[in-house]
Amino acid sequence: MIDEVASDKQYYPLFDYLRISLAIIVMLGHDGLIGWEESGNFAVQVFFALSGWLIGGMLMEMSTRELPRFYFNRAMRIWIPYYLALLLLVAASLLKDHLTPKWFEFVFYKTSFVYNIFGPSQLAEFVYFMPLQGTGNHFWSVNAEEQFYLLAPLLLVVFAPLGRSVVIWIALAIAAWWFEIYSSIVLGVLAAVFAKQFGSVHSFVPARLVSFGGVAAFSSALYGGLSYNAWAPLVAVCIVLFLAVRGKPMFMGKFLGGMSYPLYLNHWIGVFVGHALMSPFGMRDTMGRHVFSAILNLGIAASLYWCVDRRIVAMRGQLFTGERGKLTMHLGYGLVAVGIVGGLILTAFADAQV
Repeated sequence: MIDEVASDKQYYPLFDYLRISLAIIVMLGHDGLIGWEESGNFAVQVFFALSGWLIGGMLMEMSTRELPRFYFNRAMRIWIPYYLALLLLVAASLLKDHLTPKWFEFVFYKTSFVYNIFGPSQLAEFVYFMPLQGTGNHFWSVNAEEQFYLLAPLLLVVFAPLGRSVVIWIALAIAAWWFEIYSSIVLGVLAAVFAKQFGSVHSFVPARLVSFGGVAAFSSALYGGLSYNAWAPLVAVCIVLFLAVRGKPMFMGKFLGGMSYPLYLNHWIGVFVGHALMSPFGMRDTMGRHVFSAILNLGIAASLYWCVDRRIVAMRGQLFTGERGKLTMHLGYGLVAVGIVGGLILTAFADAQV
């Protein structure tokens, strides 16, 4: 869910393979091929830790003058593939769903990047009123990332140096972990802040052994039945630190890493097409259908990356101006603000109807 934001000197080639692996885990988990019910969520936790590490590290070296370009780059990279995926979902939904006010409500939340706040809590009760009966619920994580892109610059850039204090981020990480509020992202940022303040100690062999040991120990805690919400973020950040080895970007790695975002967004398409084509022959739940859906999803993701995402990254430098950056920044905050206000009004109205 996050692209290659670093320069070649700060590139982590193993992250490319991590991204595609996580996206495939989400795809297979949603298609019922992974028995662990938390597999998709765990992949998202690692994505969050990765985002915190990379974006946090980038913002630690940024001044307020550079923020318009940061917001513009994030919007180009995240918004265009996201809204394209949302458009595909809504278009498919229009062919099958009975449109109700509740349906429009959920589309509104996803459009304004606040579905993570108002949507998942209603999934059990209103799943049949959602687009394609809850398809696209995984968009909550993209919405959470978008909110992170809006909040993190305030702490790490606008309110620097206070916002870059290790002590502040330790406190934030403890609070986020204790209250189970996106602690994977906060732990990722804490790791980035620590690396900036004290150097890249995570890359030394002893530190990497500690990270690997953390993965093993915390994974054992999960396997032993201890609290998933408590231990999964710790496993996630240890995985990121263990793989945070600088190197040169390679074509295949960048290609696979690049197609992870469109795969994450659009992996529902292969399942729906597979069901439509194979259900008449009694093959809906066969391994052949699963394989067909996975191959189709990978092909769609590769095509979208090559035709859309890659071109966006190549063009955004040419398209950027200071005014466009500021406009994008205001639009990002405005979208989320409208979504939150609208969500609160809709929630209050629903409560009053009970």
